[in-house]
Amino acid sequence: MATELELKLMVQSEYLQSASEFLDEICKHASETSSRQPTLSLMNGYFDTTEETLMEAGVALRIRSVNQEYIQTLKTRGSSRIGMHARGEWEWRVPNGQLDLSLLKAVPLPESLVDLSWGKDLIEVYRTDFERQVWLIEEQGTQMEVVCDQGVVTSPFGEAPICELELELKSGDDNGLYEFANKLAQQVPVQVSTVSKAQKGVRLKHGQIQFPDKPNSTMTELDLAVYWYECWLVYWEAMFYMKDDILIQPIRHSLVQLAYYLSSELKQEVLQLEKVLLAASSEYEEDLLPHFGGMKQTGIVMLKVGQWLNQASVH
Repeated sequence: MATELELKLMVQSEYLQSASEFLDEICKHASETSSRQPTLSLMNGYFDTTEETLMEAGVALRIRSVNQEYIQTLKTRGSSRIGMHARGEWEWRVPNGQLDLSLLKAVPLPESLVDLSWGKDLIEVYRTDFERQVWLIEEQGTQMEVVCDQGVVTSPFGEAPICELELELKSGDDNGLYEFANKLAQQVPVQVSTVSKAQKGVRLKHGQIQFPDKPNSTMTELDLAVYWYECWLVYWEAMFYMKDDILIQPIRHSLVQLAYYLSSELKQEVLQLEKVLLAASSEYEEDLLPHFGGMKQTGIVMLKVGQWLNQASVH
């Protein structure tokens, strides 16, 4: 098993070329430690029962076809790392596009799945088809795989676009991941996303947005800061998914609440961003989502706050 730690960034399709050019430039000037890899066309079928047995247990099971090879993958829901994704992942090469459930016997499955009786009821519930550009990058001792994915999630209930960057940590610490993401955000408008491709597939059926657990009386100030930060991220992604700029209102509310728990410097940056979003809401009424999607400031502040919260959580 590998534990996957990644930072996912949403990006509007019109900025993908700029992101690719930036990453190519990084590799050009660090030829010995960084390199552009072959572009892949990935087709993935995700399986579950009609009762969503795997989803309820926090597990995603898929078959991936890449370069005429098939890979079976099991992923756990894992844990949220304040805007990052940390989850268990098991992979096996299989001879064709058929699942081999016997391979799962070596995996510590949730108790409800151990007997594999659900296997006879599996169907393909959604699929993802996308093109993946890949870069292996090393900066200041941090090794990472950076991918740029563009394509679509489809199911009987509809489809949704895939347009994102993922920074997966290979060696080093997550601070190096954040530092590189900040460098990227200075050049290309990106925003932190917590929604996986699997969650996008499930959402096509239910249409529900997953929010963090509500605050309770036992929460520390850091817990509350994390809560409002994650509310900001969820509402931001939902605004583009639902194509509804009315969600800028709870976004601004989340920013104001978040600012209370931050360092004085970050507090000023967050409150300044809230003012910028308010002004834009009046100035760009007809083209508000394209304007928001092209703002570098949002992603830069998201990453700064995420890095600060992650550092605070380990001290």
